Amino acid sequence: MKVLLMMVVLVVVAMAAALHSDIIDIDEADMEHEQEGVPGTVVKGEYSWVAPDGSEHEIKYVADHLGYRVVEDNA
Repeated sequence: MKVLLMMVVLVVVAMAAALHSDIIDIDEADMEHEQEGVPGTVVKGEYSWVAPDGSEHEIKYVADHLGYRVVEDNA
């Protein structure tokens, strides 16, 4: 019984570790980039920056088996 319980606990821990995790998290005064996911499977992220004219730009993207795709932007 203890062996079975230990195996279940190990499987749950492994599954939790496989869930989304931060890959990139950069936050500067005029630029930000956040990315999470599992490299090699699905990665989602967004980055933004302030242009020299003061306008703010933001790109949201996904990278998966279909490649890199912008899903939302105002640039």
